[in-house]
Amino acid sequence: MKTLIKICGIRRADDLECAIEHGADFIGFVFVKSSPRYIDAKSVASLVCSIPDKIKTVAVMQHATQSSLDSILKDFRPSYIQTDADDFASLNLPTDIKKIKVYREEQNFDFSIVDDKSLALLEGPVSGSGELVNRDFLREACEKKRLMVAGGLSPDNIQNILEEVNPYGVDVSSGVESERGNKSKEKIIQFNKIVRKFDESKK
Repeated sequence: MKTLIKICGIRRADDLECAIEHGADFIGFVFVKSSPRYIDAKSVASLVCSIPDKIKTVAVMQHATQSSLDSILKDFRPSYIQTDADDFASLNLPTDIKKIKVYREEQNFDFSIVDDKSLALLEGPVSGSGELVNRDFLREACEKKRLMVAGGLSPDNIQNILEEVNPYGVDVSSGVESERGNKSKEKIIQFNKIVRKFDESKK
């Protein structure tokens, strides 16, 4: 099975084109104003107007509220909304928009809370920190649940993580940047190439 690749924090058209050309399945746009990867909905709408239908767009939010969601939807219609799993209880999503529910590493994690009907993303304690999830916990989690993983992934460590954990998908942001908030095309290409080569080795 192909490993899903999500490139998160895209802000520039050439980075978007590079990610798509080299095999990304999901493109994440960060709607968290405190983030160096923040982009507004109108800018995203102009970026994605001509991308292939097979590429899924993700509005990445933090502690999403209905008003903040509605503000985004005025200008940009993503394929998915990504926010903490608990946030969705208070959100009224249009039926054509799917969910990526974020779960965070913690002691005595209850795997039964992971919603198997939605895409689930497991990351470290703090979103966007680049902090690696504990490898033993990650391995156990991916054995029990179908999970995308995020937090500290990069071209330097993705091969080992794929071999040890074999996640359903991988989500990378700071690990493919040339400087904080700006992507490196070379790192995007390298990261995606490693993931797709791993997929080929499983056939």
